[in-house]
Amino acid sequence: VAEKMEEGDSRQQHDHEGELEPSMELEHAIGFGGKIRSCLLFHPNNRDVVYTAGGCVVIADMSDPHNQVFLRGHDDNITCMALSPSGRYIASGQKGDNADVIVWDFDEKRLIFRLQSHDTGIACVSFSHDEKLLLSVGCNTDNRLFVWDMASGLMTGQSAAVEKTDSQDIRCAVFGGFLKDIKRRDTPYYMFITAGQRCIRLWALDPHTGAWVHQGDALTTLSHVRDYTCISFSPDRKCVFVGSTTGDVTVFDTKAKSMVDSKQVCQGGVDSLLVLPGREDGHYELLVGGGHGSLTKLYAEGAKMSFVRDGSTQLLGGVTSLSLSGDGVEALAGTAAAYMYRARIDDLRTVLVSENHSDAVTYIAFQPDSSDRFATCSTDGTIRMWDLSDYKVLCKGHCKDGGVPHCMAFALECLLSGWSDGFVRCFDAETGEMLWKMSDVHRGGVTALAVSHNHRFMVTGGEEGDVRVWDIKQRDMVAHLKEHNSAVTSVCIFSDDAHCLTGSRDRNILSWDLRREKRIASLRQRMGGVNSVCLASDQVQVVSVGQERRLTFWDLRDPEPVTAVNLPDEATTVTLSNTGRFIGCGGKDQVVRIFDFEQNRLLMEGAGHSGCITCVRFSPD
Repeated sequence: VAEKMEEGDSRQQHDHEGELEPSMELEHAIGFGGKIRSCLLFHPNNRDVVYTAGGCVVIADMSDPHNQVFLRGHDDNITCMALSPSGRYIASGQKGDNADVIVWDFDEKRLIFRLQSHDTGIACVSFSHDEKLLLSVGCNTDNRLFVWDMASGLMTGQSAAVEKTDSQDIRCAVFGGFLKDIKRRDTPYYMFITAGQRCIRLWALDPHTGAWVHQGDALTTLSHVRDYTCISFSPDRKCVFVGSTTGDVTVFDTKAKSMVDSKQVCQGGVDSLLVLPGREDGHYELLVGGGHGSLTKLYAEGAKMSFVRDGSTQLLGGVTSLSLSGDGVEALAGTAAAYMYRARIDDLRTVLVSENHSDAVTYIAFQPDSSDRFATCSTDGTIRMWDLSDYKVLCKGHCKDGGVPHCMAFALECLLSGWSDGFVRCFDAETGEMLWKMSDVHRGGVTALAVSHNHRFMVTGGEEGDVRVWDIKQRDMVAHLKEHNSAVTSVCIFSDDAHCLTGSRDRNILSWDLRREKRIASLRQRMGGVNSVCLASDQVQVVSVGQERRLTFWDLRDPEPVTAVNLPDEATTVTLSNTGRFIGCGGKDQVVRIFDFEQNRLLMEGAGHSGCITCVRFSPD
């Protein structure tokens, strides 16, 4: 998350020296929850895209990367999302103890309803064709299905989702318009279908009385037993197409309530399915997203499917989301590897819209002389260099078998990174190419790393408490310092490149003379381990955060803390601005806090994350 600080906000007055109070606003969020199915939606206005990032719904302008709106109301990760046919409403459901479904107004960007009847988690949500009803289905442990009235937010129907929770669960659901009578005329009853593990069921509800006309009638599959993952009705509502984990697409006739045809489409299972409108009755075109990254076009005449020539392309990561543009010319595709693509329907030519980390971000590092370029590393095994002007990825480094990168630091045009397998790997900051690697730097993993100001050596900390000094050019160990008895969490090198500071989970903060390889000062936190340490520009004052839930200020000449500020929850990272005026910290409560260094007081807070904050850094300017 990029946080922007401004010192010219006239709404708040600073009470110190007549200055204006700094303010902080969320400028941009980089992230996309691509592992969730149907979490990337093209709005019918052909301009905006709606997607999930953790516990936040993001509305972004496709033509302007700086234009984002964040809808925050969930306290845990979002598990499903739906957009109403006209784009008026957004519905999102979450996991966790407060497994609520929230309905948002797209135009006003506000919460309309919070539906609180589910427990443990929401599996899927779907709007009716006229936007009057919303369907929500709970996860396996919840096993409840509710239909909600969008005019009042009240429940109009409820039922158990499956009969046998030990062998069945619902993974997808979709409304199919009004139920038709024997003469194919619309009745006043709303029809929808749910599908999941070894089950596909048809439902029909009278919304005025709440009575079920069809309550989970199983569609006939004979010996064709599948775990279904995605579902879509044909435009004329005569057929329903369903994807499965085995990679086939199955067609069911809604009138006969039976299977008509099935076709093997891709490897790795079918993760997304889109039926294209605009064809004549009885003729359908489908886009199918595969678990191995394939995007395939199918043609169906009646219920018999056939492949389209040259109708396939390959994307990076399993295709978990497919959404059609308002004009029907292109589709938006999201993958489990957190890539977004635009694909033309006629020839499946694709354009990359954005890429993101697909897992937790573990560390951030700015280039020392640049405020518009920074690097991030993630548990997905990648390191990415970003451009802050347009939030695009400049280059990417990847290591398949290195475990998790825990820490990074720039050295001239290189990026040094410490990994959980005990290696230090060096990447080219311009191309992302891995230049070299050092093995056995620390047993158990490299947990902290800092590069000297002259870029000649680096200091690393390990899981077992070792602190080691390495010559970067020769890649040889220069010194080994061992006094910590638990993982080293932070390393700071003094401006003279002759001393360094280390913090550890053993509650100690130690200052070292690197030339004499000797400890010269020791500070001890009263309770719990030290999570992060930063050194002030005077090389004497130190700020730390740890498991005792305090922001602690130290003087290296005094073993006792100078002062401390209590925090609501455990902080995991702390940093100082280059001017030395501001302290930034974040932690388990998902809030970024900015403190005044001189006065030790809280200036501002920023909410934007949906998980524990692992790293906070100021840009050089």
